[in-house]
Amino acid sequence: MTSQPRAFTVRGSVGLACAVACCVRPPPTSPLPTISGHPVQVDAARKLLPWTTAGRSRPTSSAAYARVVKLAWSTLESKFPAQDNGLPTWLTYSRFDPDTFEGIAWPHNPAGLYAMLTESAVLWYAFSGDSAAVAVTRTALDYQIVHGSTPADWDWARVPYASAGAGDVEYRGADDEWCDYCGRGDGIGVIEPDKVGELGFAYVQMYELTRETHYAEAAVACADALASHVRRGDEQRSPWPFRVYALTNVAREEYSSNVIGALMLFDELSRLSLGNVDSYARARAIALEWLMRVPMQNDAWSGYFEDVAIQPDPLANPSQYPALRTARWLIGHPDADPRWRAHVEHLLAWAARSFGGDTAVERGMQWGATVMSEQAADMTKMGSHTARFGATLALWAQATGDGPARERAARSLNWATYMCREDGIVAVGENTNEGWWFSDGYGDYIRHFLVAMGAEPEWAPAHENHIVRSTSVVTHVVYEPQRVAWSTFDADSTETLRLTSLPAKVLVDGVPLLPADFTPNQWFDVRALPSGGAVVRVRHRRPGGIAVALDEAG
Repeated sequence: MTSQPRAFTVRGSVGLACAVACCVRPPPTSPLPTISGHPVQVDAARKLLPWTTAGRSRPTSSAAYARVVKLAWSTLESKFPAQDNGLPTWLTYSRFDPDTFEGIAWPHNPAGLYAMLTESAVLWYAFSGDSAAVAVTRTALDYQIVHGSTPADWDWARVPYASAGAGDVEYRGADDEWCDYCGRGDGIGVIEPDKVGELGFAYVQMYELTRETHYAEAAVACADALASHVRRGDEQRSPWPFRVYALTNVAREEYSSNVIGALMLFDELSRLSLGNVDSYARARAIALEWLMRVPMQNDAWSGYFEDVAIQPDPLANPSQYPALRTARWLIGHPDADPRWRAHVEHLLAWAARSFGGDTAVERGMQWGATVMSEQAADMTKMGSHTARFGATLALWAQATGDGPARERAARSLNWATYMCREDGIVAVGENTNEGWWFSDGYGDYIRHFLVAMGAEPEWAPAHENHIVRSTSVVTHVVYEPQRVAWSTFDADSTETLRLTSLPAKVLVDGVPLLPADFTPNQWFDVRALPSGGAVVRVRHRRPGGIAVALDEAG
């Protein structure tokens, strides 16, 4: 995402300690600073708290992340009207007016947006039981399949377009001459293979959530296209081009470091024995070897954003997006890289150094929070990217026990909350010239808070019950005052819950799971929290009929 620069006033400051502390306000004679319109809230050490702590006698970060996620989802589900083309704003526009909810002319980014939105919806449904979020995402994916896939007889067959013209009801790539001044866009008939991987994995997730086979078929088409076009790659050419004409397989831009979506797609289809798993294994090995050989060595983390002009030099426009996606994937797949700890540590440091520093007009450190820019072509400090950095740090802290990283994660996430208004409108950043985007404000923004609460369950609301993490897609969940019941796509799965009190019992198909029943494949454990409530993990071997009761009535 890029915008035209303009001068503006930054209302940030500098500052870093504990994510849960009493709020201290400046003296009455000192005007209260703001971040994106919210009065700044700080703790006793003058370190940033979420804006949602305002007015509370003992404010904490607990519930803040869930609150902004709920505000954002509620707005996306209900406030965007049909446009002149008869479709809701987010189906044909990437940007919107925050007052009228009308679309703004700029190339649409459907494949990337809908991939982000799917992850956010899958996590949010398990966390909240909000089926409306699933309905929004299902509408987006179904529309992409029908109105935004390449023809079956093209070289890249039945794969999604990453871009479209503003307001276009058929996605066919964005015309790079769509506006006189910018020259941006993929071009008509051009796809982005990295988005084929990302949206292909989203199709798998929706298949697992709904068991509707057309999503699995769409995912297999994406994986088949990627596997049949993979190449070894070098410092100038990645395993797949960043931009390629889908009809002819002629590359328009050769380099993208964003291969994680393809790896995730190959892995999941292979696990499910869907598609040509032998060809997926070969393509995966080629892409992973290149990832370790090239960008992991030279930090050429470029090639993601759809509206950036063609970059002949892979080092010209690096971005934290593919670097931090790679870090997150390595944390979750340590078996893929014997040096994953060193590599993740490097990626986090590189991202902070390259995009978390001061710019000419904004501080990189604000009240102890590292605040992130997007890419070299647009160094504005932004909420979704700051939240990504925070969530990745939280995962790292959980995996390694790194306490300072947990602290840094909380501060960055706290800063990101300030981008969300009380009415659920999410800004990209303090610079209003960046505008309001469905990707940065909703799809991408939402998921990082949910990932962070999965890594650190204490950050979920203390007064509510939630599934904060699952190793399988949660296909159905019911939240009752004293009971949480759910089912999962996979029989063998582990769920982590943040509960308001200690559980009275855990049931599998209605039968209490007792300590004597503990096996490596079926168990539960409980960790009481000093702040009240508990974190409970449940490992089961059946996909449905799992429940945690908080009292004997359950």
